[in-house]
Amino acid sequence: MSVLVTGANGFIGTHLVDRLLKEPAFGEIVCVGRSPYLNYAPERIKSYAFDLGETDPKENDFHALDTICKNHKPKTIFHLASKATVKEEGNPYKIIQDNIISTQKVIHAAPQGCRVVLASTVIVYGDWWAGDLTKPESTFVVIYCDEDLATIPTSTYGITKRASESLIEVHTNMGDINGVSARLCATVGNGVTHGVIKDFIRKLKNDNPNLEALGAEPGSTKPYCHINDTIDALMLLAKSEEIGAFNVAPDDSINIAGVAKAVMKGCGIEKPIKWLGEGANWKGDNRIISVSNMKLKNIGWKLKYPKSTDAIEDAVKRIIGS
Repeated sequence: MSVLVTGANGFIGTHLVDRLLKEPAFGEIVCVGRSPYLNYAPERIKSYAFDLGETDPKENDFHALDTICKNHKPKTIFHLASKATVKEEGNPYKIIQDNIISTQKVIHAAPQGCRVVLASTVIVYGDWWAGDLTKPESTFVVIYCDEDLATIPTSTYGITKRASESLIEVHTNMGDINGVSARLCATVGNGVTHGVIKDFIRKLKNDNPNLEALGAEPGSTKPYCHINDTIDALMLLAKSEEIGAFNVAPDDSINIAGVAKAVMKGCGIEKPIKWLGEGANWKGDNRIISVSNMKLKNIGWKLKYPKSTDAIEDAVKRIIGS
């Protein structure tokens, strides 16, 4: 059985391909990315390099993915290729291309009834809290987001991810594909290329006596999932017949102050935290994200790292030891 992975060169993509190589049932693995995949298993990996979000036919063959799917006939597609964070807000047109256009290309190219697993995000929920965040947690209310809650994105990134989910839903209902959306949170582990964990490790090793952090104390609160648990979730959804959206997150969320402490523990380096203030936050970013993972657990997902702190501490050890 052939499987296709878009964004195969990314952090999650490389870990997913490694897992797929351990499962002979998936057979041929077709990797699509902006650069060729490191082809260390040539008998199973086929690699294609082009920009899936490109819309100018002079720059890229708009129908390249159609040809690939006709030749390889994948039974499953993992669509991971996209802009990765709210941080990219400064170029909304490119976010739309990389997220919405690429998803429509995948749907158009996918063989009839193909299982399509979309890597979406918990950012689609937007802000579900009320109160004064500068005061103790007991003074404000946070809604625990499950998949039935309304989605109210606060950024171009979040909107394009929700639109991509809608495309998957519509074409699944039409019978064109058999799709499901995995709403991922911040994913951490060895090989991570960006994000607060990588940033803190770098800052702890520099000459600055302080560890600089975005926002005001204690910073934004979000869930952090270990890469191994994220890959388990993607594989579970691929093998299931479930449709709709599933949150992929640990049992809790953690604020930036807690993240900093976990990273310092993993690095064995202590520095006082210097908060840069609200003006340093990314435009459209969410202050608090707290989500339920019960829907995914109910179909068999078992977390190896149930707490965000567990995931972060293990990730730091692997990153600095690699």
